[in-house]
Amino acid sequence: MSSAATAATAAAVPAAAKVASRRRRRRIFVGTRRSVETVPAFVSRAGRRGAARASSTAASGGDGGDPASQRNDTDASGSDSRSPDDARDAAVASFPAEIRAVVADGADAALRTVDARLALAMKGEAADRGAADDDEVSARERAARFAEAEDEAVQIVRCLKSSGSLRGFGAARLVPKRDYALSELRLNDIEADKLLAPTESTIAGLRDAVSKALLALAGAWVFAAHPDGRQLAGALAAAGGALATDQIAFGGGVEALALDTAAQATSPAYVSRLRLHEAAHFLVAYLMGILPKGYTLSSLDAFREYGALNVQAGCAFCDGEFQREVARGKIGSASLGRFSCVALAGIGMEYVAYGYAEGGVSDVRQLDGMLRALAFSQKKSDSEVRWAVLNVITILRRHEPIVRALADAMARGATVGTCVRLIEEKLGEDI
Repeated sequence: MSSAATAATAAAVPAAAKVASRRRRRRIFVGTRRSVETVPAFVSRAGRRGAARASSTAASGGDGGDPASQRNDTDASGSDSRSPDDARDAAVASFPAEIRAVVADGADAALRTVDARLALAMKGEAADRGAADDDEVSARERAARFAEAEDEAVQIVRCLKSSGSLRGFGAARLVPKRDYALSELRLNDIEADKLLAPTESTIAGLRDAVSKALLALAGAWVFAAHPDGRQLAGALAAAGGALATDQIAFGGGVEALALDTAAQATSPAYVSRLRLHEAAHFLVAYLMGILPKGYTLSSLDAFREYGALNVQAGCAFCDGEFQREVARGKIGSASLGRFSCVALAGIGMEYVAYGYAEGGVSDVRQLDGMLRALAFSQKKSDSEVRWAVLNVITILRRHEPIVRALADAMARGATVGTCVRLIEEKLGEDI
């Protein structure tokens, strides 16, 4: 979700994004924007009856967008014929008493409690990112406490959703999963090479400028001091040792911190782009039903937050359920779809706003690694990524004003709860 080296760009584009271009081999084909509204589908008689029931529920004010709530309603009564108020009450009643008590205080108070829980959960992020643990037992206890705080925050938000206080959480309108052709991509005005081949031009330009400046300084030193061979060798050894230490011990974190800080200070365009990038991750995750845990908008902020040099700007998410699926080695189709959409949201927003993506190499690499770890065939990977790109671009085009407002709020340091309230206030009827 943050900038990376230009040299890594080609390797970062996923195998799932190949196309038939010899100049750029890694692209994604998706459907047209119009096809989002009119994708043809064959619906069975049972499916038509289910759609009619869903339409009736929506017309009468029912939630209709939370599968968990629908399961709770059906399990409680054996049918879905109850009034919307009864269904909502039954859904809320399925949550633990302590969660219901928090929600009973109102949405604003509940979201403040969510912020408190997430602040504790984010301490777990800091521990995971580099804090040394001298006691394995206490480390497990802390991890359990952080995980419990994260789970409570998610449960509160889900209960708010079931009570009708939040409309947008997990309510994204998605296109059907199928293979989308190259012709549909072109009709949708999506150029895959500009979307999935981030240029990293700002960071690359700074790296080149710094390299030239250091080379000039070294030349000036040699010219002015006339060092002998031993002094020159010592200087080269010191510089090489520093670079090696950064790469080995911090994963290039010192270099990334310096370059990102310089870019933040010298390029307003870079700052604006990064804010939109992270705001898109936040919004898409929320609409897909994944609660953001926290965020940082610079490597310096991340260092202050986590105390680790190998952490860059980005969003963290309450993904405990997904991580448990990964640990079991069985990732559901719905979970993978959500992960794919969130991973591509940042570069998707850059494409929507600027016509091309500059940052986000690490996002593409992360998705590519997940698909490879799942041993997906090329065809299956293509299908997953094309579907995710189509959803992401559609959602972001529909909600671009919200992304921009969210980016401004995040730049002011708004809490997750405040960002959620902003999203809910600005969401229209078409989620």
